[in-house]
Amino acid sequence: MGQESIGIDNLKRKNQEKQEKKIKKDISFENKMQIREFLDFLKYEKGSSKSTADGYNRDLVQFFLFVEKNYDEIEERNVFEYIEYINEKLKRNSVSRKVSTIKTFYKFCYLNKAVKKDPAGMVKSLKREHRSPEILTLEEMKKIIDNCPSTPEGMQNMLIIKFLIATGARISEILNLEIKDLENKEYEFIKVLGKDSKYRIVPIYDYFENEIKNYLDVYRSKLKNAKNSFKIFPNTRREKFWKDLKIIAKDARIEKNVYPHIFKYSIAAILLENSVDISIVQEILGHATIITAEVYPHFEKDELKMIYNNIKLGDD
Repeated sequence: MGQESIGIDNLKRKNQEKQEKKIKKDISFENKMQIREFLDFLKYEKGSSKSTADGYNRDLVQFFLFVEKNYDEIEERNVFEYIEYINEKLKRNSVSRKVSTIKTFYKFCYLNKAVKKDPAGMVKSLKREHRSPEILTLEEMKKIIDNCPSTPEGMQNMLIIKFLIATGARISEILNLEIKDLENKEYEFIKVLGKDSKYRIVPIYDYFENEIKNYLDVYRSKLKNAKNSFKIFPNTRREKFWKDLKIIAKDARIEKNVYPHIFKYSIAAILLENSVDISIVQEILGHATIITAEVYPHFEKDELKMIYNNIKLGDD
């Protein structure tokens, strides 16, 4: 009886140790930080909901718990081993979601030069229903602009929104713009640093030129940290602007999910609706092969500028 009791105690102790080991098991600090960067991108640039971001987080934590490596040490075979493992345990829809999460995460890492090679690049996504992104109309964009308060911070947010509309750039690209990136003294073109450290020149419609001058002359100096910064927008970060934009859109009674990237989709749709050649749309939005500022033909810049002015894109 005594031996049986000892055996039971030993079994309980082993089970407890196993549970404690399982609880203590966690992903590395490096993986946590890179996942955080990725989730911030999803939330503040792509406009993903909290539940979507939480789902991505769970999927990535599960993946890194399985492979037990840092994100920049993952090889292609590790990804395929994980997919083989979850294929035996999960339904097709769940597997498809997890595969998509890994592919999206590593595409982000590769484009931001966090990894030298995309280990999930050769993995084929499982087929799923394609949904077109929600877009804003010109009227809705104007309502958002009109609801920016007439304070230095409000005018800064208004100009950021107009830059998003006028350039099709990502919010991180806009917030990193420096005054020197204005192509000339008349503010006719903006030089945007995009992927692979390549510049593209984007035209600014005529009415917007005066607003840029007015902001720089009147409002920028009243913003915090303006004197010590070369940036056009010295007093905001991606998260802060994302929160401000949500409030502005709500005040404008826009029921759609408004986030910085929605302007990019909306601009493309509006330009195509106005019979703009798709190759020009791709160039404006940075989807085509990026042409450096040094070799960008001047007549093409004038043509793009005329297009923006003709359809009053972003104008009040």
